[in-house]
Order: sequence, then structure tokens, then C-alpha cells
Amino acid sequence: MIVVDVAFSTSQLDPPERLPAWRELVSRVFLPLDVAPLAADGRTGEFDGSVTGRDWGELRVWRVRAAPMSAVRAVRHIRSSACDDYLLGLHVSGTAVAAQDGRQVTLGPADFALFDSARPYRIAFRGPGVFEHVIYQVPRASLDARGRALGTRTALRVPAASGAGRLVSPYLRTLAAPAPGEPPAQAFLDTGLDLAASALRTTAGDHPGPGRPQPTGELKRYALAHLGDPALSPRAVARSGYISVRQLHRLFEREGISFGGWLLEQRLRRCRDDLADASLSHGAVAEVAARWGFRSTAHFTRVFHARYGTTPAALRRASRPPGPDPGQDRA
Repeated sequence: MIVVDVAFSTSQLDPPERLPAWRELVSRVFLPLDVAPLAADGRTGEFDGSVTGRDWGELRVWRVRAAPMSAVRAVRHIRSSACDDYLLGLHVSGTAVAAQDGRQVTLGPADFALFDSARPYRIAFRGPGVFEHVIYQVPRASLDARGRALGTRTALRVPAASGAGRLVSPYLRTLAAPAPGEPPAQAFLDTGLDLAASALRTTAGDHPGPGRPQPTGELKRYALAHLGDPALSPRAVARSGYISVRQLHRLFEREGISFGGWLLEQRLRRCRDDLADASLSHGAVAEVAARWGFRSTAHFTRVFHARYGTTPAALRRASRPPGPDPGQDRA
């Protein structure tokens, strides 16, 4: 079920206590930041805000509503914090002006942009009135797996009215909407990140436009159809598209990721989905790994842990419905 890690509102506090409590909460549960109110008269006692934070697998989703404020993440904050996640900020209401890596961006309702918590940035949520903002806190490995070049697309506005924005913004907002019961299936979370990555590439001008097929499309389809073959190689995939291995690698590099990195990500996603499926819990972890092309269970366990921060066996145990302990997972 959805784990609500944070559900906090300053309305529970006396006015003089609100801003100090907000600052402490933000730096403790989100990121160390310098937070300042942007009230026209400068009175801090009028500050009010609320925040919820939910863990959804590898993602954490934050929804913030507050009076106008600014937040600055400086070098000293980064040095004192182990967090180096990406932050995908989807603005909901009001105006936000942010800057990172020498670029400044203004976000209106349904615009979104990417920021890197491992580098200094600043953002100001300006009035009039209360603003609302959604933040997807994404582990670095998760976004880098969709193209390492994405990390250079910080402070780049994806407009709500653009072709990419009209498709992606509603999806991201719906995905983050509070709802009772189970969190979205992992496949929908993956789709959201895939869409956001594509939108960022399109906005940056380094993605095929309308009418221009993705050069790697047919190659990817061939590889996906043969994921379970441990002998699948760059040579075999290149041969399927009548190109050289060198051309294959060059095409993938244009998307900011190596062919090997893309192939590993596809296999890991499918293994994770199978391990999280209670109806498949009777099979051994080794069987899942072999089904998707891993030759070695030990190697699979290492790369799975590096990607998701947990072991395959631990994920399987966490996904089982309550009931008698079936004993140790078979390797």
C-alpha cells in the first residue's frame, strides 16, 4: 500500500512557529535548503504551508502547497547531504522561477522542468496567493538509465502547451494525484519517467520530431523480442538492422546511453516486474534471471541491487501477500 511518510501542515501551529517548523521539516525529510518567505510585507508570521510525501517503489512524490517562498540549495548544503537525486518539478498553480547550470526558467501551471540536487540551484514560488507544486524525486540511476545526457537538461522548461507537454503533463499530474488504496503499478511509474525523459529530449531538440522515426526503433524491437536469449549481442542486433556494430553503438549514444546499458535496463525491469508479481512467487529467483537473459544469478543479484537498492529476494518477500511464511527463496 502507499506509505505516507510525510503529511504536515503549518496550520497546526501558532503563527510564530510556522516558518521555523517548515524550514526544519524541509531540510530533514526532503533536502537541506535555505527557505525564505516572499511575503510582500516581509512578515514571517503569516507563512503557511502543507506537504505530503509518498514512497512509490524507487520514486518519492511530494505535493507542496504554501505561501510564496524561495528555496536555495548551495554548495554547503550539497556537502552536508548524501542525496544526489534528480528532481522533476511539475508546477500546478502560481508561478515559479528557477535557475541551475547557468539557465533560468519560468514555470506556469502544468509546465515542468528537471533539476539536479547534486548541483546548486534556486527556485522562487511567487504570488499572488498560495502556490502548488509536485516534485518527483528520482534516483540518479533510474533517470540515467533512460539516457545519461538527461542530466544536462536541467532548468529546461517543458511548456504545458507544447506537443510534449500536452501529452506528458496530464499524465504526471494524474499519477501524483492522491488516491486511496494501492500505489500505481510500477509499469505506470516507468511509463511516466519514460515520457518525461522523451519530453526533455524533445524540448532540448535532440529527439526525432514528428514524421521522423527513431533510428533505434527497429533495433530495439528486435532486442526486446530476444531479451531472454543470453547470447543476444550487439552484432546480432546490428545484423537485424543491416548496419555495422559501430553504427549500432553510435545510434544509441545519440540518445545518451550505450546499447549495453539500455539492454541491461530492459532486462532488469522485466525481472523486477516478475519478482513483484505474487502470482509468480513459486519460481526461483534464478529462474526469473534466466528467463530474461542473465547467465549468472550472482551477477544478476549484484546489478539488481545496484539499480534498485534492494536484492531480488527481498523484493519478492515484500511483494508476497500476508500468509504463512513460505520459507527461504530458492536461488
